[in-house]
Amino acid sequence: MIKLTARVLMEKLKVKIFDNKGITLIELLITLTISAILLPVTYGALITGYKVYEKVSIDAQLREDADYVSSMVMKHLYSYPFDSVEECTPEQTGCIKFVNNTEKSVSSYSGKSFYEVRDEDVSHDEQALELITIDGKEQWSFDGEILATTSDFSGSTVSTSCTSDPCTDAMIQMSYKVTHPQFNKTLQLESRFGF
Repeated sequence: MIKLTARVLMEKLKVKIFDNKGITLIELLITLTISAILLPVTYGALITGYKVYEKVSIDAQLREDADYVSSMVMKHLYSYPFDSVEECTPEQTGCIKFVNNTEKSVSSYSGKSFYEVRDEDVSHDEQALELITIDGKEQWSFDGEILATTSDFSGSTVSTSCTSDPCTDAMIQMSYKVTHPQFNKTLQLESRFGF
């Protein structure tokens, strides 16, 4: 019985495979109607997904560039012994100077059980954190070293909130206005750190 049923089904399949009639107009119209409904929905979902991916990628790149600048500034500040901070000029909102007036000196060992450490005056040494224009876009520079990124920092500012004069302890606030060069996308971020 099973062999007979299998043989009948195989004969029907063979007839369908070698049928040269083609498809009917109704089958074609039904296929086109279903495609006309499903294709725009699928296309819309793909385009929306791509736009979201692009937006997230641009935001991530802008955040990475701002994080890079902040971390490089902190790295420079850890390696540069400064005593106070000064504004460059009142008109410049994208510039502050870190000033070093003293340095530590250690006396040579003279048979005592300790070394003597004392402050000595040095010439007025300073390093500036400022915005400079390179190739039509603004980049941050620390003591002449450009903190190069793909983003444009036009409109960014750096400021201090000093509690003494000279400014020996303060909060440094960097307000970033980061723009992607290819897409007209701007992101506003802030970074604060104290010394």
